[in-house]
Amino acid sequence: MTPKQRMEIWDRSEGLCEVIENGERCHNAAQEVDHIIARGMGGRKGAAKKRNNSSENLRAICLYHHKLRHDVKGRLE
Repeated sequence: MTPKQRMEIWDRSEGLCEVIENGERCHNAAQEVDHIIARGMGGRKGAAKKRNNSSENLRAICLYHHKLRHDVKGRLE
């Protein structure tokens, strides 16, 4: 992801986690930018790479939800 994309994500999120859980958006401060469809699952070359690194596939996320997402027992979509 480019620095410009990272800033777009921060602006869009207004600095808050963009995870929706039980119909409500998380109110925690976002600390990282996350791929919604993981890079390893979406391809690393050509059109798949462009799609995977698109702003629509990126979101601001808090540390709690980012850890939960990568925990085998608690995947967030």
